[in-house]
Amino acid sequence: MHLIARYFPAETQVTRPHGGYFLWVDLPERVDALVLFQRALEQGVSVAPGPIFSARHQCCNCIRINYSKPVDAEVEQAFKTLGRLMSSIEAAAPGH
Repeated sequence: MHLIARYFPAETQVTRPHGGYFLWVDLPERVDALVLFQRALEQGVSVAPGPIFSARHQCCNCIRINYSKPVDAEVEQAFKTLGRLMSSIEAAAPGH
């Protein structure tokens, strides 16, 4: 969770799980989760975009992050990459 606070936009909200291996992350409205998903995959980082969990195409600015290993340099780099990609998506969003 400290990596989200460090690398993701300030408006990001995280649901703290009571168990399990998933974090549900609400990103700023200007971040399209499907665009983030595609760009992250191109960088070798995988997240689950929120819309795949909704029959009505909701959660367009949400992602689910699976975590099951301790934080190491590779994990930190993945979070840093996601944060950088979010910044570029936000900057390209209409009205920004």
